[in-house]
Amino acid sequence: MKSDAVLNFLKTNRNILLVVVAVAGILTGSIVLNIARSNNPNSSTRPYSNTDQLIQIGRSRLAADPGNPSRYVSLCQLYLQKVRENADTSLYEKCDSLLGKATGLDTANADIAATQASVAYGRHSFREGLELSKKALQLNPLPVAYWGLVGDGQIELGQYNEAVQSFQTMVDKKPELSSFNRVAYVREVYGDIAGAKSALGAAISAGSSFPENVAFSQVELGKLHARSDLDKAERTYKEALQTYPSYPPALEGLGRVAFARGDHKEAIKYFSQAFEILPLAQYVSALGDVYTGKGDKKKASQQYFLAQLAFDKSSSGGVNNDFELSTFLSERNKDPKKSLELAQAAFAVRPNIFSADALSWAHYRLGNYTEAQAASREAMKLGEHQAVVLYHAGMIADKLGQKEQADKYLKKAFGLDKYFLESHFSILDRQVAKEALERL
Repeated sequence: MKSDAVLNFLKTNRNILLVVVAVAGILTGSIVLNIARSNNPNSSTRPYSNTDQLIQIGRSRLAADPGNPSRYVSLCQLYLQKVRENADTSLYEKCDSLLGKATGLDTANADIAATQASVAYGRHSFREGLELSKKALQLNPLPVAYWGLVGDGQIELGQYNEAVQSFQTMVDKKPELSSFNRVAYVREVYGDIAGAKSALGAAISAGSSFPENVAFSQVELGKLHARSDLDKAERTYKEALQTYPSYPPALEGLGRVAFARGDHKEAIKYFSQAFEILPLAQYVSALGDVYTGKGDKKKASQQYFLAQLAFDKSSSGGVNNDFELSTFLSERNKDPKKSLELAQAAFAVRPNIFSADALSWAHYRLGNYTEAQAASREAMKLGEHQAVVLYHAGMIADKLGQKEQADKYLKKAFGLDKYFLESHFSILDRQVAKEALERL
């Protein structure tokens, strides 16, 4: 289907869904984690309060029943939930060991393949993850979550039409929180923001046995509100903190809102808290951007150094961070040659619209404006729906002397995201875009 046709399809088929592989690419693990529970009529829906306690229980059950492959899978799934909560990518190695032992007991187990797919996605090995997801589906076509896993890989590989069909199959079979989150993302990608908000509301209402999963949906809703209504965004982020106290993505959201209001002190507080709890590069990078905005180059440099260390730690855990690191460097105009190399490598293995956008911006930083525009057009192949893509397209057009096109793209970017708070933006981009529009 063409992008316009897909958008019309999504608007008339309100149950369509899509995946979100968000912070550090670690969200897909929860999909498999819920497989066994959603197919078990005796499973409790009581919210879990302590993932660490569940891990201890899982270890005890494995020790008591080492000949049962499902014990290894269940423990690995709990580790994946823990990665969502603390970004400890070393847990993937524990999963490798557990799943290797499980495979030794059962070489044709669909849950093993699906959990291996989640680990692969967490490492950003999307082609491997998609192959394993399809294998799981072939071994057992009944669990609806497998369709979500297949769609996850298709989205990351830029196979948007195929992903829509996979997610449609999933939501037709069983609409639930993970399904509605996917609904929201696909609607957002195709420009249906009202539909995305509605889907996230449904996800929050559907709930989950893991409070963190609900808080994630609330944060995603807050991000959509932040495009036009800072007060509503702030309330939604605080609701997420009530659901899951000290949740770093919600703290980050509050930090972005504070920065948009010009409250640097509050922004520093929230970004610092987020990084102390969950040491991801994106939180400390934002903190560095606040200091850059304040003119404190020394403190900004210190935060950017910590961001690099966070990337290094993630990479040491086997995660492919080419896309994220290229974006980090390009946004701050650091080491443009390395950024371009990383962006090219990322697009080769992850050819979606956001990787194309990262490639366009890396070319821009090196002064390769013709190549930048070609990549930018690839990033807009689904339509002009992403504010960050339009911002980059406008800046590139300006450098090529295409003033009317530049003006059009930049104005449309502001129309889609008034405060430039979309997660792909640096918080400093809004001021740059405003100055460019004034000059034009």
